[in-house]
Amino acid sequence: MYIKLAVVNNSGNVGKSTIAKALLKPRLADSEIIKVETINTDGTNDEKLSAKEFDEIIKRIDDVDCTIIDVGSSNIEQFLVQMNEYQGSHDLIDYFIVPVVKETKQQEDSIQTIHNLMAMGVDKERFKVVFNQADKDTQIEKQYSIFLSDKTCKQIVGKIPVVVYHNNIFNILTKMGMKYDDVYNDDRDFRTLIRAAGTKEEREELSNLRTAKMLMNGFNSDLDLAFENLSF
Repeated sequence: MYIKLAVVNNSGNVGKSTIAKALLKPRLADSEIIKVETINTDGTNDEKLSAKEFDEIIKRIDDVDCTIIDVGSSNIEQFLVQMNEYQGSHDLIDYFIVPVVKETKQQEDSIQTIHNLMAMGVDKERFKVVFNQADKDTQIEKQYSIFLSDKTCKQIVGKIPVVVYHNNIFNILTKMGMKYDDVYNDDRDFRTLIRAAGTKEEREELSNLRTAKMLMNGFNSDLDLAFENLSF
């Protein structure tokens, strides 16, 4: 697939990097993420670009067929300034992915993000809203009522909302000192390994990994449906 995406929000703590890394990248073959950030908030040593390096970002967009631009909250304002200066550059991006969480400020910032981009000439059809960290036992309309009270945003969401539900996998990975990709790519037969384990400690470690893998599998089933509803 040839597609260029930008994950954006004026607000922090909405899960932009998680959406880029866990939802989009694994489901878009041979895709690459461009991280636009100047503050190391994700704990990784991955290469990051500043929004002021906009010319380099534009070059990187064309490096591969599928590019995901993950714009950090510390750089979103400058990213939009640069996009205005490089007239027409917003047309290089097929879709702007806007993650929205339940907190009041973040919902208000999400509305502002969409209106700012529309003022620059981005059509409504080029937005994809992801309701992130949602509770499964509460109606989406109730959890995101502030965002949906905006007529334009409600139109963008449409009849089938894209939802990523809250999951404890990231808390568990933090406690285990592991990265998402470590578990995602671990396809070992844990049942056989546990049976063959020589010590209690080894068995316990393998059991914890199996638990994390099972939880991740459930999370990925939710992500599969969310990706399908994005309808690229």
